[in-house]
Amino acid sequence: MSATLDPLILEMLAGPALPERSVKLDRTLMLGRSPECDWVLPDPAVSRRHALIDCRDGHWFVRDLGSRAGTSVNDHPLAADQVAPLAEHDRLRIGPWRFRLRRASQSTGRLASNTTQSQLLGSVTRVAAPMLAAERRLELLVEFAATTVAAESAAHIAQQLADFAFRGCGARVASVYREHSAEAEDCVLAASHPAEVEALPLPEALRGNEQSSSVIQAEIVLPGLEGARPLLAVVLRVDKEVRGHLLVELMRADPRQRADAAEYVHALARLASLTLGNVERRDIERRVERLHADLESAREVQKRVLPPSRGQCGGARYALHVHPGRLVAGDLADVFELPDGRTAVVLGDVSGAGFGAAFLMASVQAYLHAELLEARDVRIAAERCNAYISRIGGGRFVTAWIGIADPRSGSIAYVDAGHGLGRLIAPGEATRKLPGRGAIPIGIDLHAAFEVEHLELRPGERLVLFSDGVAEQRSPAGDPFAPSIDRTLPLCSTPDEDVDHLLSALELHAGGVAPADDATLLSLAFAR
Repeated sequence: MSATLDPLILEMLAGPALPERSVKLDRTLMLGRSPECDWVLPDPAVSRRHALIDCRDGHWFVRDLGSRAGTSVNDHPLAADQVAPLAEHDRLRIGPWRFRLRRASQSTGRLASNTTQSQLLGSVTRVAAPMLAAERRLELLVEFAATTVAAESAAHIAQQLADFAFRGCGARVASVYREHSAEAEDCVLAASHPAEVEALPLPEALRGNEQSSSVIQAEIVLPGLEGARPLLAVVLRVDKEVRGHLLVELMRADPRQRADAAEYVHALARLASLTLGNVERRDIERRVERLHADLESAREVQKRVLPPSRGQCGGARYALHVHPGRLVAGDLADVFELPDGRTAVVLGDVSGAGFGAAFLMASVQAYLHAELLEARDVRIAAERCNAYISRIGGGRFVTAWIGIADPRSGSIAYVDAGHGLGRLIAPGEATRKLPGRGAIPIGIDLHAAFEVEHLELRPGERLVLFSDGVAEQRSPAGDPFAPSIDRTLPLCSTPDEDVDHLLSALELHAGGVAPADDATLLSLAFAR
């Protein structure tokens, strides 16, 4: 039943070609992909039963039927099963199609005077045909922006760009090319043309015009065709970097058509460049998010292989803190009790930074832990780990202090493999550097020998080990933190205080910022 004496027409403005470009609203109209619909819209983005237009009390309404991609009225999306009123001049978007509602009395035929007559507000107005062409191109630009704003790939944008250039220019063929490809067949990203027409190759002469910001107009002679064809080419850029070309071959050499098409192509290419930039930025954001997620996972793994920050192992009390300089640490630290009641202590630093150092750190820590549990000998553990790192380290090495503390005798047997960073501190005394000659770092020489050295830890005395990230942390004035270690430790009396006070002093020394490098502290004393 007709809603009015002058029914509305649903007219296609933009989208893939359909058998009919308009439908009179004189009955209920079902739109969708199914062949059973009143107006079939064959596109994967359209649901089988997408939307319904019907008349109620003399007024037309549209209802989205729970479609996947949704329905929009005047660019406002409808919720599933939401009903919206329709009126003259409203725009309706379903999938890649854009429709407009107009009165049936509004003619779209071309008159002999090259004008089009339309009924507006009861008066007759003559609108020049070029203005209608400009309106259609504006509609196409809006539709292109809507179609590509959430695009996830450059290939999708390229195909849409070729399609919209083809439709908006009355072109014979429109093609999009990526930048710097030796073969035309390999560099075509997308093309839009009738089935019987081949995609146009990118002329070599256009490859030297990447600096141009305007549309390049040229003539091309193709085999099998009479006369020269007008050609439009525009460079696609993202942040001033060339990404490719849009190439449009027009059907005829009409100067006015060429000028209008050049303006349209230029605007279309600008929109495409913006959407390409959005795709690239979203891709970078996703990669950064994945990287941060991977780093956070690696950090969680490292936390699990570290011992608790405070505790007692056998007859020794300890405190530990590991601060990663790049979210994941290249420092290794371990404290655990051996089956015979002694306490194993490890602190070291893997050369380099980032993921490589972090993965090697976890490998070395696990290897030393297993060797110390099995051999219960620091020399054997150091030499086996040295052979292991020499084979798989890829040129990296590890400085490490590996010790076994015996609370019954008060002695510590240790190997200092190029580490050398530690202090002994007793109540009422100044700090003392660790004794011993040391050895080369682990992983440098496959056949290196490591000498076991010994020190005595008196009652109340503490062994404090730290990484180079602590000793070398610079103040805003450029001074290293190492001298502050010897000023801070005499003020402490327990392993907990050693670590807590040194961390506070380190942060103050750095000007309130986090350490620039991995910073690890470990303090150990025999329990009384």
